Amino acid sequence: MTRIALFGAILAALGVGIAAALHAEVAVLGWLATLAFLAVAVAAGAAAKSLRASSGLIEDRHDRGPSMLEPLPPDVVSRPGALGRLWMYAVGAFAIMGVVPFVALARRPGRRGTAWSSGARLVTSDGKAVKADSLVVGAIETVFPQGRTGAPESATLLLRLQDDVLRVGPDRAGWAPRGNVAYSKICTHAGCPVAIYRHASYELYCPCHQSVFDVLDAARPVSGPATRALPQLALDIDSAGYLIARGDFSEPVGPDEWWRPA
Repeated sequence: MTRIALFGAILAALGVGIAAALHAEVAVLGWLATLAFLAVAVAAGAAAKSLRASSGLIEDRHDRGPSMLEPLPPDVVSRPGALGRLWMYAVGAFAIMGVVPFVALARRPGRRGTAWSSGARLVTSDGKAVKADSLVVGAIETVFPQGRTGAPESATLLLRLQDDVLRVGPDRAGWAPRGNVAYSKICTHAGCPVAIYRHASYELYCPCHQSVFDVLDAARPVSGPATRALPQLALDIDSAGYLIARGDFSEPVGPDEWWRPA
């Protein structure tokens, strides 16, 4: 039982590192880490149980056994075995897993932009493509480029507005077909996800530091510490009626510090 649990802990811990390298969903990393800790807990419990002394330790005393000062017979001397090596491998696998958060924190989006490209369909987090009439007026949905739902820097807020309520300049005319407007979900202040929308006032809120963005005015900040508007994603409609991107965001996503040389 101990060996099986240790094998599971090693595989799960190494899986965390592999999943992080492949930019897997955070939920996948969390489940693998949970499985690794659960497996090592089972292994430790099984090992402790095997070391527990039995209840029948009382027996008649006979001849004096070997003195503690005398060398023990060769078959009594214990040596590291396969189980001991498995524990060492498990420690190494957990050390690798422990490095993952630091690597993730140090990683920044590249200057090349996000995964959005011309013609990329908008899909929900479960991969379902979004049509121009999928959302009702006042609704909001988090979308990603098709095939890249695991790209966090590409997370986008899609909102459905009434026709002709946006206050946009000629350079952004046609970016919001049938009232569908899209902005980056990453706050330009500290990189938190913008997650609250008040349709009555057409405002997006960042819950981390209470920055407020005006949806009708190109997501310009109207309150809070953010000083830069949320980048907008220009949209179009393909021949099948699905929403597609015209290219990448209008500006780099996230805080300005993400794009400065280290």
